Amino acid sequence: MFSSRRRTLAIPTIAVLMAACVGSTSPPPSTHGGRATGSTPVAVAGTLAPIATMSSPRAVQSSTRLEDGRVLIAGGCSDPGCELGSPAGSTAELFDPQTGSFTATGDLAGFRDDHVAVLLEDGRVLIAGGWGTDGVLATTEIYEPQSGSFASGPEMMSTRAGFSGVGLDDGRVLLAGGFLDNEPTTAAAELFDPSDDSITKTGSLTIPRGAYAAARLGDGRVLIAGGLSRGKIVATAEIYDPRTERFHPTGAMQIPRYKAAAVTLRDGTVMVIGGASDVEGGRLFASTEIYDPRRGTFHAGPSMRWARYKLAGSVVPLQDGSILVAGGAPVAERYDPAEGRFEAVPGDLGGDRLFLAATAVGSAGVLLTGGYDGSIVPTDQAWIYVIDPER
Repeated sequence: MFSSRRRTLAIPTIAVLMAACVGSTSPPPSTHGGRATGSTPVAVAGTLAPIATMSSPRAVQSSTRLEDGRVLIAGGCSDPGCELGSPAGSTAELFDPQTGSFTATGDLAGFRDDHVAVLLEDGRVLIAGGWGTDGVLATTEIYEPQSGSFASGPEMMSTRAGFSGVGLDDGRVLLAGGFLDNEPTTAAAELFDPSDDSITKTGSLTIPRGAYAAARLGDGRVLIAGGLSRGKIVATAEIYDPRTERFHPTGAMQIPRYKAAAVTLRDGTVMVIGGASDVEGGRLFASTEIYDPRRGTFHAGPSMRWARYKLAGSVVPLQDGSILVAGGAPVAERYDPAEGRFEAVPGDLGGDRLFLAATAVGSAGVLLTGGYDGSIVPTDQAWIYVIDPER
């Protein structure tokens, strides 16, 4: 079931981070106060293993790699049941791949989960929308890595949760659709411009939708597919063109998908991954679909080994063109485009890990954090997937 390809690697650039990986031939470093120390370990490539824990359990948090290689983990729910207003939802922390540790950074203005976080061209991070203690938020915040603090950003024209923030080629960020309070969906879209930290209106979606899949195409346009619209899960898709600032319909998926993920492949096509047929997750999909932007059509893609949803923040393209799919199941898997199939990744996540966050850490690994299990209990655990450089 697991790939037989294994290599033993010394990876000094993220040495401490790798210490707890499966197959290490040197003892793990000792830790004190959340900071790791020890000699350079030897890790097994192509595996997944637990590393340091975060300061608090988190699910539906954001995870953003900064320009200096650290990873900003912000917000999320921490209490069983993922209740709004849990204290960790207003905190943030930084993961340092050089030390393998998490340390606190500035706090958010208040509780926030199901928000979006986008790295801006100037190195700051835009945090927008999501659920707050009293409902869906229209506020934004901007994280400044040099000071380690958050500052208030411009308010969006609409409250939003369950939406996407997609960085465009000109540096602006598209904020589109999502849920309002009491879960009606919106078609409104807007653009954040980091040159003057302003928000302006742009063209509306062709239909209101939330919990959809989104991916930027190679030509700079943005694909939006599926999600919930007017109480119904849909298969329709549309394209945003930054040149015209308008959305237009494109071919529909083969099946409606809710809380699926989308990722652009090296050949320019987009893979839409998993999802559910109902809002309660009663029927999950292991199937994928491939969108061809030249034809504007979808066709069936390879099936995963596990059915998954609530995984949009846990799908990471790797440098060799493969894709790591980490969340929504107790085991991660990797899509190999050369073989056209998914293979299981050795290592156990200890639960389905819905709303887990995954972020590439340099060229040597992928950081996985948090998520909740089938009982909606978030975890503070983090893991590392060790990339095989010879693939």
